[in-house]
Amino acid sequence: MGAAGPRFAARFGVAVLCVTAAVLVRMALDSLWVLTFPYLTLTPAIMGAAWFGGLGPGLLATALCGLIATYFWIAPIHTFWIEGVGPGVSMALFLFVGVTISVLSELVHRRERHLTTIVESISDGFAVLDRDWRYRFLNEEAARLARRPRRELIGRRIWDIMPDLVGTAFEHEARRAAADRAPTRVELYQPSQAAWLELRMFPSSEGLAVYFEDISARKRDEHLSARLAAIVTSSDDAIISKDLDGTIMSWNPGAERIFGYRSDEAIGRHITMIIPPERRSEEDTVLARIRAGQTVHHFETVRVHKDGHPIDISLTVSPIRNAAGRAVGASKIARDITEQKRIQRDRDQLLVRERAARSQAEAGNRAKDEFLTTLSHELRTPLNAVYGWAAMLQSGGLDQAAFTKAVDAIMRNANAQVQLIDDLLDVSRITAGKLRLDVQSMDLAPVVEAALDATRPAAAAKSIHLETVLDPRAGPITGDPNRLQQVVWNLLSNAVKFTPRNGRVQVHLQRINSHVEIVVSDTGSGIAPDLLPFVFDRFRQGDNSSTRTHGGLGLGLTLVKQLVELHGGTVRAASRGVGKGATFTVTLPVNVALVLAGSVEREHPSAGRLPVAAPLVRLDGLRVLVADDDADGLGLIAEILGRAGAVVETSTSAPRAFEQFQARPPDVLVSDIEMPDEDGYGLIRRIRALEPARGGRTPAIALTAYGRREDRLRAISAGFTMHIPKPVDPAELTTLVASLAAN
Repeated sequence: MGAAGPRFAARFGVAVLCVTAAVLVRMALDSLWVLTFPYLTLTPAIMGAAWFGGLGPGLLATALCGLIATYFWIAPIHTFWIEGVGPGVSMALFLFVGVTISVLSELVHRRERHLTTIVESISDGFAVLDRDWRYRFLNEEAARLARRPRRELIGRRIWDIMPDLVGTAFEHEARRAAADRAPTRVELYQPSQAAWLELRMFPSSEGLAVYFEDISARKRDEHLSARLAAIVTSSDDAIISKDLDGTIMSWNPGAERIFGYRSDEAIGRHITMIIPPERRSEEDTVLARIRAGQTVHHFETVRVHKDGHPIDISLTVSPIRNAAGRAVGASKIARDITEQKRIQRDRDQLLVRERAARSQAEAGNRAKDEFLTTLSHELRTPLNAVYGWAAMLQSGGLDQAAFTKAVDAIMRNANAQVQLIDDLLDVSRITAGKLRLDVQSMDLAPVVEAALDATRPAAAAKSIHLETVLDPRAGPITGDPNRLQQVVWNLLSNAVKFTPRNGRVQVHLQRINSHVEIVVSDTGSGIAPDLLPFVFDRFRQGDNSSTRTHGGLGLGLTLVKQLVELHGGTVRAASRGVGKGATFTVTLPVNVALVLAGSVEREHPSAGRLPVAAPLVRLDGLRVLVADDDADGLGLIAEILGRAGAVVETSTSAPRAFEQFQARPPDVLVSDIEMPDEDGYGLIRRIRALEPARGGRTPAIALTAYGRREDRLRAISAGFTMHIPKPVDPAELTTLVASLAAN
C-alpha cells in the first residue's frame, strides 16, 4: 500500500480521538445535564473528524456518536428529550447533520486537493507568504528555485532563505505591493541559477501570493532579437523584407543609404520601385522560387537609386516561413557592388589594353622584321643592277648604245640607293635629336611649287593630272625651306605612287585663322581603316608581301610627320577606305611678327637679341600691357616692345590681364583675340565698361591671326582702337603703339 496505508490510519485515528474527547466531556457533564442534551458535545467531534479526515472519518465519527448517545443518554423511559420531538426523530436529525457535515468537509478537502494539484502541476513557481514574510505554502518549482526542500522552507522568512533578494527590486516591489494592496510585477536575474525570473505579486489581508515564472528563454530570444535588430540596423547592406506579392514590409538604414528612399517612403510600396522596367521579370522569377521554398544566392543584377542612377548589386533572397513551415514572405539582402564592378571593369580594360599593347608590340616587332627584309630587298635590288652593269663595262665589248644604257642604269640605281640611305639617316637623326633646321622667314608657295616641279615628270609618266590652289594670302612662316620642300615632295610622290593612271592629285595651300594648311589629296588606292592610325609609324607598310605593287621602305610618311612636328605643326591622314583615295593635311603656325629674310645677320637661337628688319620707333617710358596665351608669341611681342624702350607687362589669360589693368592701367593695351576661357573681345568689353579715370579709354590694339574684313570690323566694334593681323612687322608695331600713346 506504500504511504497510503499510514495516511488512511491517521485520518480514522483522528476520528476516534475526536469522538472519545467528545464522550468524555459529555460524561463529565452528566451530573448537570443528566439525560438532556445528548448530542451537544458530540456534534463538534463529527465536525473535527470531518475537517481533518474528510468524508470517511466524518461518517465514522457520526456513527460512533449515534451509538454512544443511544446507549448512554437516550433511555427507553424517556419518550421525548426535546418537547414535541421523539427519540427516533432526534436521532435521524443528528445523523443527517453528521452526514451533511462530512459531505461538506469532503467537498472542501477535494477543492483544496484540486487546487494543490493544480499549483503543484504548473511548471512555474508559486508561494504564499504571510504578513511576516514567512512561507505558508510553496510548490516544488518554488522550492527548486529557492534551492531548499519544502519542509525546510515552510514557516521561515523569505529574507532568511534568500538573502541575495534583500535590497533588490523584488524586495522594493514586494513591500510596496503589501503596503498599497496593489498587484505588481518585477523581473529579476538570479546569478545562482543563471536565470531570469518574472515575479508577479498579489497582496491579500493574509499576506502575499508570489508567482515565479522562468523567463530566461524569452530573455534569450529578446537578446537575440535585439542583436539581430542591431545587426540589421548597423549593416552596410540593404536588408529588406517583403510579402509574396512584393510589398515591402521592412527597410533598414542600409537600404536607405543604397537606394536613397527613407523607410517611411519605402514600406508599403511595391519592390518594383527600385527595379528597372527592363528587369521586372527578374522579380517574378525570384518570387516563384521563394513560393517554392527555394533560396536565391548571390544573384548579380541592377537596381535603380531614387535619383535615377543605376546600382550594381548582389542579391540573396530567402523565404520567411510561418510556424507551419510555409513561405509567407521573403527576406532580401542586397549588397552594393558598384565599386567592385567598376574595379572589375577597370581590370578588364587594363587587361584589354595590356593585350592590345602586347599585340601592338608584337606587330611592331613583326613590322621591324618585315622592314629589315624590305630594306635588304630595296638595297640589293639597285645594287644588283649597279654590279651587273659594272661587270659588263669591265668586260668591255659594249657598243655606244649599250654603254650609255649601262651608265644611265648605274646612275639611276645609285641615286635610288642614296635616297634610301638619306631617308634612313634622316629618321635616325630625328630620333636622336640631332637633325638641324635652317630656320628662316619664308613663303610656302615657292616651296610647294618646287616640290610640284620635282614631281611633274613622274605624274606625267602616269598621265596623272596635278591640280594646285595656292592662296597668295597664306603669309610667311618660320621654317626650313629645304625640309618643308622635302615634306611636300614626300606627300606628292606618295600620292603619285599610289594613284593609278589617269588619276588626279590636288594640292591646296590656304590660311586658316592663325595657321597655314597644305592639303594633298589623291584618287588613288586609299588606306584601309585598320591601317589608317599607323600610316605615320616607322616600319609599317600597307603591303609587305613579295607581290607588293610599290617599292620603297615606307619611311616617307614617317619623315613627313617628324619634320612637320619639328616645325611646330601637325599632320593628319584621312581616307574613306580602300580604293577611295587619301588626303593628307599639314598644319603650320604663321609668324606672330614679320622677320625679313636676309635683313640681319642670323644668330644662334640661344642669343638674347631679337633681329629686327628696320629701326624701331622709340617707346621710352611707355607702359604697355600685352595679353596672349601663346608663350612664344607673348615673349616675341614683349621683346620687340622692350627693345623699343617700353615698360612691358605680360599676361597669358584675359582674366589675369584685366586684374593687372585694374591694378595699374597701361598707356596702351596689345591683346590677342583667341584665348581660352575668355577671349580678347570679352577683355576689351570689360575694360571699356570702366570709367575713364580707371582706364576705360585706354588705346588697345587687337593683334590676331584673324585677318578677314569681318574680323577687323568685329574687333573695332568690340572696342579695340586698331586691328593688326599676324604676322606684323616690328617697326610697324612700335610705330602704331607710339601713335596711339601720343593720341
